[in-house]
Amino acid sequence: MFRLFEKSEEDGCYNLTSYQSTQVLDILLSNQVYRAYKSITFAKGYQALIDILGLDCVCPIFACVMGKPSCADGRVSSSVLLTLRVPKEKVRLTEFRDWADLLYVMKSLKSDYTGIGALQARSDIDTRQLQRSIESLKVQKPLAQYKVPQAVLEEIQPEWVVKYKKFAVK
Repeated sequence: MFRLFEKSEEDGCYNLTSYQSTQVLDILLSNQVYRAYKSITFAKGYQALIDILGLDCVCPIFACVMGKPSCADGRVSSSVLLTLRVPKEKVRLTEFRDWADLLYVMKSLKSDYTGIGALQARSDIDTRQLQRSIESLKVQKPLAQYKVPQAVLEEIQPEWVVKYKKFAVK
């Protein structure tokens, strides 16, 4: 038996929060695994992050690490705050700033994303900043070494849900 707020580093789990839609909650409550659908708006950036982190998904799922600073909460009307307890091996940690820098570069690209190697060879972007962000995102460090950690998941398994809170439609 675990307690939610035990030190996650000691028992191999992270305590995470993630805002998701009510449809995601319905999937999880029906005891099914949730995997995000491909994003049209952020397709280039998400694909780059998937490549960098070696994820096996079409769209990453983002979460905040409980007790650590966060830059965005993802709350929108008709959303659900999920509290998750996720095994460490199912979580990729990133520094929020480095992900934001990569996303900014990817949104400014006029052409299609074809891979990290091709992206690093481009002359129309600041490759030094891009390389620093990519290298930072690739390296998994202990949680304490992140200033503003962002957890990235391939999926959410129903057994990871500890609790949830629905927010009313406004």
